[in-house]
Amino acid sequence: MPQSFHVGLVQHDPIVGDVAGNLATLEDEIEAASRAGADLVVTPELAVLGYPPRDLLHRNGVLAAQEAAIDRLAALTETGPAVIVGVATESDFATGPPLQNGAVVLAGGERRATYAKRLLPTYDVFDEHRYFDPGREPLTVDINDVTVGVSICEDAWHDASITGKRRHGIDPLGELADAGADLLVTLSASPFSLGKPQRRVERFAGHATKTDLPIVFANQVGGNDDLLFDGNSLGIDGEGRVIERFPAFEEATATVDLFEGGDTNASTTRASRASQARKALRLGVSDYMEKTGFDDVIIGMSGGIDSTAAAILAVDALGPEHVYGVSLPSTITSDASIEDARAVGDNLGIEFDVVPVGGAVETLEATIESATGEAVEGLAAENIQARARGVVLMTLANTRGAFVLTPDNKSEAAVGYCTLYGDTVGALAPLGDCYKTLVYELAEYYNDHPPVGSEPIIPERVIDKPPTAELREDQTDEDELPEYDALDPVLEAYIHGQATGDNLRGEFPDHVVDEALSRIARSEFKRWQTPPPLRITKKSFDRGWKYPIAASYDAVLETDEKITSTETD
Repeated sequence: MPQSFHVGLVQHDPIVGDVAGNLATLEDEIEAASRAGADLVVTPELAVLGYPPRDLLHRNGVLAAQEAAIDRLAALTETGPAVIVGVATESDFATGPPLQNGAVVLAGGERRATYAKRLLPTYDVFDEHRYFDPGREPLTVDINDVTVGVSICEDAWHDASITGKRRHGIDPLGELADAGADLLVTLSASPFSLGKPQRRVERFAGHATKTDLPIVFANQVGGNDDLLFDGNSLGIDGEGRVIERFPAFEEATATVDLFEGGDTNASTTRASRASQARKALRLGVSDYMEKTGFDDVIIGMSGGIDSTAAAILAVDALGPEHVYGVSLPSTITSDASIEDARAVGDNLGIEFDVVPVGGAVETLEATIESATGEAVEGLAAENIQARARGVVLMTLANTRGAFVLTPDNKSEAAVGYCTLYGDTVGALAPLGDCYKTLVYELAEYYNDHPPVGSEPIIPERVIDKPPTAELREDQTDEDELPEYDALDPVLEAYIHGQATGDNLRGEFPDHVVDEALSRIARSEFKRWQTPPPLRITKKSFDRGWKYPIAASYDAVLETDEKITSTETD
């Protein structure tokens, strides 16, 4: 066993497909690790391309650019430390997908070895079998008299229970230990969900204890579309003690020596749900803006809790100069709602306007009445208001070169309590994976930790008043839905695959269960047409939720035990 071996971990925030930009970052960070005395530098999974590259992997130009980048990185190892970098590699097998999710070992100016990820996740948000052929063999490589065992992401989650059973039949990390590894390294692009960082610590500490080997875990950070990556890279010694834990939701490069010992008091503090959500969503919004090339956002501010929380989040991520708030009152809107929206805008220091839509609503109603010969009433009249607001918001976005942030939350998305082409318009739903009760937690957290100034941003009246779509006189959400304190636990239990209608009724009131399950099935068509939500739970309404629209399955989900999805990578 060596007396000392320094591993540099690069926790970077790639732009998917930006090979030149990602390469420049990796070169800088590898050189920084070299100056810090690293013997080996480890990057995250698919570090040159960024994760997930999706169908960019079908483009030969992207792969050619990656090959040139690998050569550039190899040149750094002529005089610097060895590097293990995550890349997409060509498969040597005659059948199957043409690529593999790989790790190339670079040393002495050349490619010394290549490893292919053996366990490919194809569940929830992952679809790696679409692109990659799995590796068949473990890989160990000797670097400065240390035998390093290489693994990638899902390899370390071999024993996770997915869809009710263990997903994989082999243990790649155990095989590396049996092959004589002194050190295990895991390149990863492990998406964030609430509580996930601590679960990872426990998982990798368990691997270290089981194999009696130190482990380093290099994780991607940043937001890529709906997926958020928290970093939290780790160095864990052979006794399962955390020696190094990288910061959450920010780029970092540092070296760790797991053989000579170190700071075994590395922070493993459990952050609150609201604190985790705030950091994740702030990064998701800022990265979405930067990586799509936009600077400014527009938010329709109703004076309610959702648009208020979305506006504060936007200011936290982008600064007040990049956020434009608009109140869009109709004849139904109360003066109090306008006052509350203005108060939040003033407290945030953002540009704020009141743009009445009552005239547009009347014109639309008259046009439709002329065509049909009937008065526009009921739900149709309510939705005209929401859709008129959507038109105004999108037009303002066009004139300003900005995009609209959608303030809808997960509870509303679940039960379809939203208007297509109305309050659902926009490019991104930052609160779309937050249940309503979590939105309140986030709002209260922001009042205690305001992003601007030192005073609470949200007036108490906004927090205390009953939530309402305010599309008819004296309307509240509870006129049509169960209270969110009762509804959210049912939604969470059902959506996350833990329960069916039958066993939910044994725990929750029948009328809440009946309303929730009926609305979830009926609202699938809406969720297919709404902006992507930033994913912070294990099951979001985006790429990880794939239910059919033209189907009838209520009875099946009522009585049949739904296959359980527990932990994912």
